[in-house]
Amino acid sequence: MGKMNLNRMLSAILAFLLVMQIVIVWVFGSFGTWIGRQQEERSVDYILKMYRTNLDKALNKIENDLQDILSNQLTLEMLNNRSDLQRWHASYDLTALLKEKRLTTQDVDGYIISDNVYETFLMSRGSNISYGDLDHIKPYFQNLDSQGIISSGWTSAQIEDKGYLVKYYNYGGVMIAAIVSQTKIQQILSYGQDTDTAIEFFVTNADKEIICASNPTWKYGQGILENTAPVLREQKVMDGAYYVMGSLKSSELGIQTPYFFIILFLLIISVLLLILLRYFMNKEVIRPVKVLSRTSEKIRQGSLDVRPDYICRNREMLELKDTYIMMLDTIMELKVQQYEKVIQVKDSELKYMHMQLKPHFFLNALSTINSMAYRNKNEEIHEFIQVFSDNIRYMFRAGLHTVPLREEIAHVSRYLEMQRLLYRDSFYSYFEVPEETEDFQIPRMILHTFMENIFKHVIDINSFTTIFLVCSIEPCQGEYMLKIEIQNTGKHFDENVLKEINEDSGTTPSERKQGGIGLKHTKEILSIMYGKEHLLFLENEEPDGAKVTVWIPQKVIREFGVK
Repeated sequence: MGKMNLNRMLSAILAFLLVMQIVIVWVFGSFGTWIGRQQEERSVDYILKMYRTNLDKALNKIENDLQDILSNQLTLEMLNNRSDLQRWHASYDLTALLKEKRLTTQDVDGYIISDNVYETFLMSRGSNISYGDLDHIKPYFQNLDSQGIISSGWTSAQIEDKGYLVKYYNYGGVMIAAIVSQTKIQQILSYGQDTDTAIEFFVTNADKEIICASNPTWKYGQGILENTAPVLREQKVMDGAYYVMGSLKSSELGIQTPYFFIILFLLIISVLLLILLRYFMNKEVIRPVKVLSRTSEKIRQGSLDVRPDYICRNREMLELKDTYIMMLDTIMELKVQQYEKVIQVKDSELKYMHMQLKPHFFLNALSTINSMAYRNKNEEIHEFIQVFSDNIRYMFRAGLHTVPLREEIAHVSRYLEMQRLLYRDSFYSYFEVPEETEDFQIPRMILHTFMENIFKHVIDINSFTTIFLVCSIEPCQGEYMLKIEIQNTGKHFDENVLKEINEDSGTTPSERKQGGIGLKHTKEILSIMYGKEHLLFLENEEPDGAKVTVWIPQKVIREFGVK
């Protein structure tokens, strides 16, 4: 396609717009009333369809959550166990499950588990349900539980003076239920919509009795009359079990004749303004843009020393020119900074590899082998060398990269087996690693670094040390991360180390000798790999002991080496 002259193209567009505007005015004057009416109906239908979709999705999601809760049959059965301890454990686990489901599903006000045998009532509730509401909700569901109904569809209920949608199942005498308030229903309907919309909506049951309404004058259970509004539309929800109905708050088409001449006048003014705009754009915008375009072409050819030069009175275009020049000047600086960043990453990778090749680790291993050889413990020597070989093989896998948590845990377990032969019964370790965390990717050797730090500074053959490692997935910095907590009894962290790691403060050379260099490098590695700060936190515990908390994001920004 050939190139077009920009001025001619603008003239053609203006002429076309003028003709189209005249036609639009004529169509508007002839069919304005009819179009207005159709637009009202389409607007109501469109909004109601979105409301219906939102409510259908919300109720289906809640029902799926109920099925997930119901699938925990063994835990539910434990609520009827005669053992108080078993019932307490079941209540604890189910409360955590209810809270997890409610937090991941924004469309529900509460999940409930009720058991009348031991009068157990568990509920995870949202902000729409107050403590005062619980005084009425609890007996309501306990009464339902006593009736022994196995399952219900979504049903409406008035508890005290408030309306709710309720669905529940009964499994072995234990009722699992979900509750959605009038306020939550309105929030579900209005997802992505302006709350100040002109539509007035109602949610009703199959008998057209109101469950909730946008108009506060309409109450729960009140019937909907067909003549309540000039445009009344409806959409079925859950295959007709419920209806979403709506109408415009007002229907004003206006008088056509005054609007016709007003719009015609405005269109003529707009044409004149467009002509003036074209003149201004040609002088103050198009010409400068052409200069910038030619400059960009020269830059693409490699001429980074070229700069745009044009004269105009348009402040924005002048600022654009200055910014363009500043951008070109910044390019060279960014190139230098990029090279420095690469050097920093390589330096951190080298430091990380150096941390893994600690001489005292190999010297201790050789010392242990020599000691066992002196005592003729050939079988233990064979076992030690095998574990030692696995550790060396894992340590020498080059690069800064991630591995599954289970792989790092397996390596740490082998490392502890080695240390067990050296320190015997001087320490006890306990790992709590839930199954859902095992595939989480973490930096290789990070757990080894913390464990080795404990053996270097804390564990002694003449004392007993306890080591706990707990993993969980929790929210942090606006996303879900893997949280690793490593606790040990014994010595505290030095205050200078705590200050440097937790507060990002510098240290003097004399302070740096006291330790914490490996932890500092580990913190730098986390920052480089994930592009985030404050992922490592140290603290001392009373009366003795220390705790390391590491947050591992899901997304890795930089990764180097071979996995």
